[in-house]
Amino acid sequence: MILKLWMSLPKLIRFMLTHIANGIVIGCVFLLILIHWDVGGLGTVLDKDESGLATAVLFFQTAMTFGAVSMGVAVMNLGED
Repeated sequence: MILKLWMSLPKLIRFMLTHIANGIVIGCVFLLILIHWDVGGLGTVLDKDESGLATAVLFFQTAMTFGAVSMGVAVMNLGED
């Protein structure tokens, strides 16, 4: 059912959603690496946050930034017919 819905979307929408999803995954992996290696004390600071709000906001902002950049690069590389 999901595949049928996916295939019913216009080609350009599928193209954009695919590249946004790729950017989101890349951004989250990048942030996980920064937290794991404690670059700039990021992991330590996030560990002290009891509510988890800082981590959630950081992941959301990073995912949206990387997703938008990925989609923008993909659209700019489409070329002209």
